[in-house]
Amino acid sequence: MTSINPVAAQNISRTYVQNADATQNNAAAAKPHKHHHHAAQSRQSDSVSLSDSAKSLANAQQAVQAAPDVRTDKVADIKQRVQDGTYDVPSRVLARKMLDQQGQQ
Repeated sequence: MTSINPVAAQNISRTYVQNADATQNNAAAAKPHKHHHHAAQSRQSDSVSLSDSAKSLANAQQAVQAAPDVRTDKVADIKQRVQDGTYDVPSRVLARKMLDQQGQQ
């Protein structure tokens, strides 16, 4: 059974409360002061803003995910050569690849 470090839990709680307070203070300071009914004030929404580096990282991740994992032209060529019986792998290359794979495990 895993126990929770009470100091870490307190730090996390304190940070959460401080961030929540800061967010509320920033939101209140950014809005013009108007007299609204209490129910209107409770409809505040949360917002998030990303730094430029976070936006760049998100764009890079999207580009990687959109890129094809398989080079279909190369796969089609190899499949055709296997079917034709013309696909040949030199034994030295095969042995080297097997040894390289073994060393990575």
